[in-house]
Amino acid sequence: MEADSVKTTGFVFLLSYVLMVGGASFLQKFALRELSAYQVNFFMFLGMLLTAPAALFLAQRNLSLPTQSLPIGLTIGLLMGIGSLSYVLAIERLPVGLAASIASSYLVVVVALSFIFLGEPMSLAKAAGLALTVAGVAILSVVA
Repeated sequence: MEADSVKTTGFVFLLSYVLMVGGASFLQKFALRELSAYQVNFFMFLGMLLTAPAALFLAQRNLSLPTQSLPIGLTIGLLMGIGSLSYVLAIERLPVGLAASIASSYLVVVVALSFIFLGEPMSLAKAAGLALTVAGVAILSVVA
C-alpha cells in the first residue's frame, strides 16, 4: 500500500507542476508587454533561487550537495536555463498557446532517451501515445 501512496504523491506533484507552469506560461505573455524576454527569464531565475534552497533545506535539513554530482547537476541547470530562455523568446514572438503546444513535444525526447539509455519499455500503447502527441502538436500548430 505504501507504493500506492508514493505514486499518488507523485501524481499530486505532477498536477502542481502542470498548474504552476501552465499558469506561469500564460502570465509570461502579459509580462512581455512591459518586460523583455531576458528580464522575464531573470525573474524566473530569482523564483528558482528563492524556492530551491528552501525546498532543499526542508527536505534534508541542510543545504549540502554531493560534490561528485555537481557536473550533472550543473549541466541540468544550464540546459533548463537555456531552455527556459528559449521558451520565453519563443512566446515573445508567437502566440502563447502555439508555443506551449509545440514546447510540450519535449516529452517525445524524454521518452526516446529513456528508452535508449535507461532501457524503459516502449509498449505499443506508449508508441501510440507518442504518435498522438506528435499529431496533436501538429494539429494545434496548424490551427494557431
